[in-house]
Amino acid sequence: MTMDTLDPISPQDALDWYLEHREDDLRTATLRKYESALSIFVDWTDEADIDDMNDVKGRQLMQFKTWRKQEAGLATVSLNGNLAILQRFLRFCENIDAVPEGLAERVPMPNVPEAEEVNYEVPSDEEVEGIKSYSRQFDRASRRHLEFELIAEVGMRLGAVRGMDLEDFDPEEKTIYIRDRPEGTDEYGTPLKNDAKGERIVNVSPELRNLIVAYIDHRRIDVTDQYGREPLFTTSDGRPTKATIRRDFYKMSRPCVYSNECPHDRDIDDCDAATNSKAAECPSRFSTHPLRKWAIMNQLDEGISKELLSDRVDVSVPVLDKHYDHRTEEQKSRRRLEVLEENMQQYAVTDGGQTVDKE
Repeated sequence: MTMDTLDPISPQDALDWYLEHREDDLRTATLRKYESALSIFVDWTDEADIDDMNDVKGRQLMQFKTWRKQEAGLATVSLNGNLAILQRFLRFCENIDAVPEGLAERVPMPNVPEAEEVNYEVPSDEEVEGIKSYSRQFDRASRRHLEFELIAEVGMRLGAVRGMDLEDFDPEEKTIYIRDRPEGTDEYGTPLKNDAKGERIVNVSPELRNLIVAYIDHRRIDVTDQYGREPLFTTSDGRPTKATIRRDFYKMSRPCVYSNECPHDRDIDDCDAATNSKAAECPSRFSTHPLRKWAIMNQLDEGISKELLSDRVDVSVPVLDKHYDHRTEEQKSRRRLEVLEENMQQYAVTDGGQTVDKE
């Protein structure tokens, strides 16, 4: 398509049209993410004196990529995500004759190094056990204690934890039914990341079952949400937001809270991050996803098969391999040997050269 056949349209008008076009097929949270990323592009076109999408070409795309990386200091993987959103937007612009055909394919996508593509952030065993020990002694069966224990044992996503209702927990069977409830929008409903395909029943240990019962009996606030549902986790206003649960984690994962020590040589009495309102500023604090990673790695190291774990945590085996299984080769080998010894006679533990009868 030549410049003569393009229809003039401002970047802002093109963005408004695109968001309206995608409103029915994107979740609210995703639509907001797209709007945020593309609004930055529109702001840049204003700085670059581009008032017509017809004038956006390969050179301008390269300039925007350079500006975006320098201005925000984005990691390659984050920049890649931003440019992928821009690419989808430009495909729409091609369809409405706002930019030349094929421009979307000229978006300069960076090559993401594997080491940067995979996020290895995960708390240590000592950190996890330290938080558990402190919470069990001083904050037992509180909402945030139970949120932590649940993710540490099962490996749930934040959205699944937030979306649980009282009726989903079966204390007799020691199970939780993780359900997809996408009524309304992402802001008010509780959809699962993989929609109905992510629905499943997960088993919990007797200890975790007892903690849930104690929370329900003694510390849960008896409220309903705007749909009349009874959330498992509650605040005085109803179901907690994702941000509320993240703040719970920021507060409890600070070393100064559970160990009364600071690994950053700060004076705890003078540190802003030691106050709950500034907990997110602590360099050692972490949120739900790193703990989910720890939980998955821990279950793998305990010998849970990837096929079984895939269903339990709603992640495919290839994704488990790439993003969650960060065990060393020695750890994997040791665990394989234990499984072989448990299941194959020729690998059974021997005593003086004789196979030990495990019965």
